[in-house]
Amino acid sequence: MNGPVRRVILCADGDSRDIDLWSNIPFLLGKELERRGIELIRVNLAQPVWIKRLWRYTLGPRHKLRHWSTSIDFYRTTTNHWLTTRRLNCAVRRHGGPDTLLVNLSISSAPTHATIPVVLVSDWSYQHYITERLGRSPDRAEQATIARDTAAMERASLVVLLFPESASRLQRQIPAGRFCFLGHVINDHPLAPPPPDEPPAAFPHSPWRLLFIGRPRYRQGLHLLLRTLPLLPASLPVRLDAIGMAQADLQSQDLLSHNAHLHGYLSKADPLQRDRYHQLLNEADLIINASERWGGFSATVEAMHRRTAVLTPPYSEFQALFGSHLPFGAYLPELTPSALAGAIVALLEQPQQLARQQQAAHQAVQRFTWPAFVDRLFAELNALTPPSPSPARGPNR
Repeated sequence: MNGPVRRVILCADGDSRDIDLWSNIPFLLGKELERRGIELIRVNLAQPVWIKRLWRYTLGPRHKLRHWSTSIDFYRTTTNHWLTTRRLNCAVRRHGGPDTLLVNLSISSAPTHATIPVVLVSDWSYQHYITERLGRSPDRAEQATIARDTAAMERASLVVLLFPESASRLQRQIPAGRFCFLGHVINDHPLAPPPPDEPPAAFPHSPWRLLFIGRPRYRQGLHLLLRTLPLLPASLPVRLDAIGMAQADLQSQDLLSHNAHLHGYLSKADPLQRDRYHQLLNEADLIINASERWGGFSATVEAMHRRTAVLTPPYSEFQALFGSHLPFGAYLPELTPSALAGAIVALLEQPQQLARQQQAAHQAVQRFTWPAFVDRLFAELNALTPPSPSPARGPNR
């Protein structure tokens, strides 16, 4: 851009003022932009309920009959992509102008007739989700969606990924695009209480507080953690708090014990639930990710900010961000009850070292602030060399 950004068209698949939308990112990004005095134009890209119901109860089941294992939902359909692209083009026509930037919190759609810089923001690509998280090749419908996503990313002025490996991978796959990693962010509510002044392990307490955060799709990780609790020695009493799941989400109620407490989903939009959420993070000694597949990264960063040590499998994105050795916890050698129990005991048996690790967790994420993220975004935009004029590439039909 030739000058400072004075207006941002912020687009999201839902109301970007809703803090529960996509890990709080639309809400917190909007708050930081408003804090800077930038005029914010919010565009809700969510489609009418009746269109989603039409897909869910008629077209969707028919598609499932042809592609039983497909991950395609309404959001990934040609219809939604076409409607979303139209809305983005309309937003550019109505609100575009000098010193204006369009930010779409998705990499699936971009305007086809952009007269202003366009930034797409996401965590990883749909192709990565299918190949790495589902562990298979895309089906025919998924390939069409990936092609539309690729076209959108090629059209964008800049594509920002929240993980370093995701940015590098997409740049290799789509050389015509412009991809970057600007650092992660602490998704802390503006009204949240501050982190504790000292790490929890610096003060003697019993029981030790273990924390798990994850939605029902990560229930296998919680099951593993619940099977681990009986293996811990009585000399190290623990309490497990799980956020994101209730008893009804468990596949077996027999796994529950007196020292496990399931709190369900805690919304930051509700003051009481928000206070409970931050209280649990402030009291936690260890946050544990025991899932086979990646999950709960944003919550892990939040807990680290609040001086909580980390136990996690050695995911590539986590290692790319924090290194192969964790000064603020440990990588799990394998996801078995015995290995997890051994890792928990090794940390809890040394309270002074654990307190240092908890403090190191806080230090490791200090650079992940929203002001720093937006500063880096604007610096990246100012450094872009304008591309040579070329016909806009429209979405694949």
